Amino acid sequence: MRVGVFIDGQNVTIGARYAFGHGNMHPLLLGRALAGEDDLVEIRYATGIPDPDVDPERHAAERRRHELMVTTDVVVLEKTLRYRWEWDIRDRDLGDPRDHKGETVTARVKSRRRGEEKGVDVWLALDALTMCTRQDIDRVIIASADRDLDMVPAHVRMIAGHEHTEIVQASIVGDGRTPRRNDAYDDVMAIDRATFEQARDDFDYDDDLDDAAVAEFVARIDADHDGIRDPTPAETTRGGASS
Repeated sequence: MRVGVFIDGQNVTIGARYAFGHGNMHPLLLGRALAGEDDLVEIRYATGIPDPDVDPERHAAERRRHELMVTTDVVVLEKTLRYRWEWDIRDRDLGDPRDHKGETVTARVKSRRRGEEKGVDVWLALDALTMCTRQDIDRVIIASADRDLDMVPAHVRMIAGHEHTEIVQASIVGDGRTPRRNDAYDDVMAIDRATFEQARDDFDYDDDLDDAAVAEFVARIDADHDGIRDPTPAETTRGGASS
């Protein structure tokens, strides 16, 4: 069976950080773990990225990470974060708000400009639908716990020739837990600790990557000799600017 894996980058990364204490995974290694013995033919990774004018250091770090993904034949769909000013509560001992109904509480707050993803889940859904027009994908794996993506299976089956394409949801599952049933999909898969360790990414993207270390990594995982199509120039696809 030929498999395409579509990864909701922020959803999976944040989920792994909470569940396993570390968020980053290499999409190629995650895709291989999810595909198992099947033929992995495509990996698409959708995520927001900080605006370089607002947060240049985090933008640079994420760009380094995405460039390594592209080196391993992952297609990266990146969309600049949107920003808004908000108050951030600095006091963390205010208690449960349900226990203080009607009360006025004094707390320290700090103004901050917070970036947030907008439209990445829609882009991922549209990308999955577009890629399913290809005739070399029999099984689609959506790596995300975002319920907004539950629309994908029904719409994929509207595409001629894909009425019976298998659509699977893969999501982060903490230790001792099992994946929740989701009737929108044909099946559900767990990205558990064992899967996470297979795909774990320990590169430090805060500084420029060492070329020799990257070359050794690409050779070690044999990224040049798999079933994934070779990337085209400027493979990273960028979305709209922030607003």
